[in-house]
Amino acid sequence: MGQSKMEGLKNKRILITGASSGIGAGMAKVLARKGCRLVLHYNANSKGIQKTFSDVLALGGAAEIVQCDFRNLEGLSEFFKQAWAVFNGLDGLVNNAGIVTKSTSVDDPFGRQFADTLTVNLQAPYQLSTAFAQACMAAGQPGAIVNNSSIHGQATCEWFSAYAASKAGLDAITKVQAAEWGQYGIRVNGLAPGVVPVERTESILTTPEMTRKWCERMPAGRYGTTEEMGEATAYLLSDAAGWMTGSVLTVDGGLIARGNYPVR
Repeated sequence: MGQSKMEGLKNKRILITGASSGIGAGMAKVLARKGCRLVLHYNANSKGIQKTFSDVLALGGAAEIVQCDFRNLEGLSEFFKQAWAVFNGLDGLVNNAGIVTKSTSVDDPFGRQFADTLTVNLQAPYQLSTAFAQACMAAGQPGAIVNNSSIHGQATCEWFSAYAASKAGLDAITKVQAAEWGQYGIRVNGLAPGVVPVERTESILTTPEMTRKWCERMPAGRYGTTEEMGEATAYLLSDAAGWMTGSVLTVDGGLIARGNYPVR
């Protein structure tokens, strides 16, 4: 029996942005188990990134930490150079870092929160993906990009104009960059998670009222987990998805298939 294509991630060099908590931390643990060498990005949560780093080492993985505030777009070029140099190159990029903005349009009439959200959630991944693609082309190697989007890029609700716009834009960029870079062996795919409790939302989402409110609307009947998002990311990075590019993989327990969000 030959090696599974999902097992081919061993020693792959992967940059995960926003790895200090939540889905990014879950991705890091899954990829560490699969033998990846990880560059772990964070902005301000130094305690969180140290925990992720410790978890990766405990799982037998190799990792280094690089800090950057993605609101400072001028710093992205130097950040990427540092990340690329850690393991003398990268095989994959996971654009996971993002901010969740909840505000009605009338509460943000001049679009300041809107602009900040698009800077971190859309402009930064665009620039990092471009830097990654250029580096891969210069090195004459293939590469894989996973953009962590959201179901809000496909179907959304009140309060989410900035966040939904950023994720719909990220889905569009995923398709365009896949079309531009396929000829160089660079694949670009998106992951659209549904409702996944993380540190900042777990205490709210796991109350009986909220669990009932959300989970009764999901055919799967439960929330997702950060490590399930990590497994989906591992698939998209692996050779098992070698003919998959320009796609957005929705992993949401069937929520938007039903098209029935709770009223906020």
